[in-house]
Amino acid sequence: MLGNLDAGGTRQKYRAIEQTTRWYGVAELCKAFNVSRSGYYAYLKRKSGDRDQELKEKIQALYAKYDGKYGYRQLQLFLLREHGIWVNHKKVLRLMQELGIRSKIRRKHRCNYVSSAGGRVAENVLNREFQAELPSQKWVTDVTQYRVSDTWMYLSAIKDLYNNEIVAYHMDLRKDNQLILQTFKKAFEKQKDVTGLIVHSDQGFQYTSHVYHDMLPKVGAQISMSRRAIVMTTPHWRVSSRLSKRKDSTSMIFDPLRKHKGELSPTSLFTIIRDRREN
Repeated sequence: MLGNLDAGGTRQKYRAIEQTTRWYGVAELCKAFNVSRSGYYAYLKRKSGDRDQELKEKIQALYAKYDGKYGYRQLQLFLLREHGIWVNHKKVLRLMQELGIRSKIRRKHRCNYVSSAGGRVAENVLNREFQAELPSQKWVTDVTQYRVSDTWMYLSAIKDLYNNEIVAYHMDLRKDNQLILQTFKKAFEKQKDVTGLIVHSDQGFQYTSHVYHDMLPKVGAQISMSRRAIVMTTPHWRVSSRLSKRKDSTSMIFDPLRKHKGELSPTSLFTIIRDRREN
């Protein structure tokens, strides 16, 4: 049982109640602190309103910073990235509606993406413009399979068209969505701000997946895809599987025995991945 805790100001009592409701009921706490339940709930409502007002100010500032180009999902990400605040996307949407603001650019994928064998296809935004004026302006990505001993291994890689640098790559024994997600996770850890980035790929099932189409817009990137008829005719970004035959600098070539930037060679990495799968 709680004794009489009638000490301190009313606001301090409300704070104490808020901090101890995980152990005691609100009614019991209000009685012990000699405050009304209606007063306590009014305090919570005011507090929520104050926090909402602070969030509105941050949302309004971010909206202005990016010229109103982004919607609630992107602003949710910017709140986390720039202010360290995690807010449910539905709440961000509600606060934007209360502020009377919305993305000036409607989400193109609602009309540009069409259903395709359970996935989505984007327009060819890159349109064979393989020159970039700035880093992280245009990325190209692909998945290539390699035969290592008696097992197939899959490599997902991203190249920056600005300087043909390999932004990130990931290798695994499985060719699934996680292969792609892990690659982009590494890329986004290196490049924090990718607002306005165009990411170009073919129409492989990983790139038409819903998780892929949900991931990139959230960080402010735009998805671009080659038409099916020209998927195999873009040497500027294709990861070649003919490792021993192609040496041109515009292709993302990976020798399975060569180490990359001081890391493990793909063959060594394959052995580690295989052992982990078996254990």
